[in-house]
Amino acid sequence: MMFFAAVEDPISIETWIHEQVQSFLMIGVPAIIVLSVAAGMIFVMAKMVLGDPVTRVHARSQTNDDITASNVWDEAAVAVTRHDAAQTRWDQWHTDLDLLIEYPAIHDVAHEKFAMRILDTAEAANCARDAWEGQPHSMSRLQSYRAAVDAFDKALRDGEHQATILGRGPSLDPVLKRVMDDAAHLVEILRRPDTTDDDRDRTMRALFKALKPVVGDQVVKIPEIEPFVMKQITTTKTK
Repeated sequence: MMFFAAVEDPISIETWIHEQVQSFLMIGVPAIIVLSVAAGMIFVMAKMVLGDPVTRVHARSQTNDDITASNVWDEAAVAVTRHDAAQTRWDQWHTDLDLLIEYPAIHDVAHEKFAMRILDTAEAANCARDAWEGQPHSMSRLQSYRAAVDAFDKALRDGEHQATILGRGPSLDPVLKRVMDDAAHLVEILRRPDTTDDDRDRTMRALFKALKPVVGDQVVKIPEIEPFVMKQITTTKTK
């Protein structure tokens, strides 16, 4: 069962883009990537404002839930852009080794309610998106999707804040802290220029085993572990 937050007055596009940029900077995403994402957001918003004359003419002839399809698509484009931006930020918490090690509580669903809330709202947003895509001209489904995206974005922001407060300090769950302390040591070995190829392979294997219970299948997307994952896939295919 999914529960959606009440629809609030939408924030301005400028304010939302500014918040997204600040969120990316806060979790350590390189500035060049942040600027690229921001440029993409601005491009999408500009397309929504300028519109496509042919599409608009066609869309105005279709209505559902007492609203024109062109208006639904305009609002939907904003919701999709916000959803994708939040999802990109959430993915970053799974694949950035520095974030994983220094602020692991954001994944600790056994002890931290904010971590579970992120997962629940992320799933709800995806389900609401699927429901809206099944009937894209429905205003009621779009409103549910927008509310779900709002809830996901807020849960993620709250979780990011709480995780940065906890850090990898003594207030963190002792078991998770021990795992991340070991992972920090492995990353240090992995990044040392004098680490041999054999040691690097063993380190990536150990790091993979340590982090998989924390971030699940997304561990294969961590750049520093990808060489090990690709080697495993290649070895399996040749057997």
